[in-house]
Amino acid sequence: MAFEKYEDDTWKELLRDNRVKLVEQIDLERNLWSILESRNVLNSRSITSIKSGRNEYEQREALLDYINHKRPTEDKVKFAKALIEDQQEHIVSSYLTKPGDKLPVTQDVPSKENESSQLNRGCLIDIAKGITPTFMLHDLARNLHISPDSVSTHLTNNGGIAGDLRMAALDTLTEWERENGHKPGAEKVLGEALCKIGLNGLAKKHLNYSG
Repeated sequence: MAFEKYEDDTWKELLRDNRVKLVEQIDLERNLWSILESRNVLNSRSITSIKSGRNEYEQREALLDYINHKRPTEDKVKFAKALIEDQQEHIVSSYLTKPGDKLPVTQDVPSKENESSQLNRGCLIDIAKGITPTFMLHDLARNLHISPDSVSTHLTNNGGIAGDLRMAALDTLTEWERENGHKPGAEKVLGEALCKIGLNGLAKKHLNYSG
C-alpha cells in the first residue's frame, strides 16, 4: 500500500511510535519550511509559532506535534512528500512507512532542484554559516532588497540577537531564493551581494562567483 492511502490513525501511530527518531533526524536546515509552506501545510504564522523561542531540537518536536495533532490526514501525506522533496527520503522509508509498503515513484509537486540546483543543494546552508556578525546579515539583506523588518522577524524567530544567527541567515536567504532563485542570473545576483559586504570567499566557494 502506498502511504497516500494510510488512514489518520496509521499516521498518528507512525508519528507517535517513531517520534524519538524523527526528532533526532529530521533536518530543518534545508528547505523543509518553505516546501511545507508551498504545500499549504504551514503558513507564516504557524512557522513563527513553531520556531519562536525554541532551539532546533524543540522546533522539530513542535513541528511533529503540529502535524500529528492539528493537521488533517492529507497534510500528513504532504508532510511525508515534503521530506522526500527535501532529499530526506530515508526518514520517510524508515519511520513514516509501514513495513512492506513502498514510497511513491513520483512526486506531485516538482522539486525546484532542477530549476536552480546551485542554490538548492545545500548551498544556502553553507552560505548562511559564513554570515556573521549580525550586521553582515542586515547588509546582505539590503543588497538583496529584503526589508529590514523581514530580517528582524527572522532574528526574533530564531532567538533574537543572542540566538541562532545561522538559522536567521538561512531563513533570510530562503525567503530571497523562494522569490528569485528561479530567475536567470540568480547566482550572480547573490554572489554580487556577498562580495559587496566582503564575503568574496563565500561567493567564490559556493557560487563560483568572483566578480
